Amino acid sequence: MMPMEPGLDFSILSARLVRLVRLDTTVFDEVKQDPAATLPAVFVVIASTLLAAAGGWMWWVIKGFGDNGKVFFHSVIMGTVFSFALWIVWLLVAWVILTQLFREDADWQQMLRTMGMASAPLALSVAMFIPGIDMGIALASIALFFGLNTIAIQATTQANPARVLMANLAGFAVWAIVLGLLVTDTSYLAPGIFLFDAPGEALSKLIDAASGFSL
Repeated sequence: MMPMEPGLDFSILSARLVRLVRLDTTVFDEVKQDPAATLPAVFVVIASTLLAAAGGWMWWVIKGFGDNGKVFFHSVIMGTVFSFALWIVWLLVAWVILTQLFREDADWQQMLRTMGMASAPLALSVAMFIPGIDMGIALASIALFFGLNTIAIQATTQANPARVLMANLAGFAVWAIVLGLLVTDTSYLAPGIFLFDAPGEALSKLIDAASGFSL
């Protein structure tokens, strides 16, 4: 086990992330007991979300949809803020369901640390600008993000896996649905994969307008 040191120690953080890449989920058992891992966990969430947002913005630019500056501010800057805030909501929803609905023991601070580390796969969305595999990369990133969060929560509680999955799914649903609602044809306040909604909504409105005009 690595020493528990205060502050944001990038050598410890990078070593833990490498272990996660190698599917060493004992990292969660380690960080849940380490109060010094709280700040690094928050850093991982923000950094991963920012990378996902950057990937979404680059995808937008390459597609040539326009309003690049507006989309950068909305999706990369504000989208990261909204996504992080909703990730906190996700955590709290999962914690409330586990402790209040299922009456299981769970520590929200331990969950914050483990779920923070589990957000690392979201960073894979930085590559979603690559033509032809953009959707695949984005979906894989979200799937890994959700799956690793389930394992992260399980590390903090004795609840059975079905209850952990239900709690995580409820929190994830809030995060995903609200972020999806924040993206329209004129507003892009969500990062990464959620930008896929914007061109579709704009095209749908154009088709509806054209149909109305023809009538």
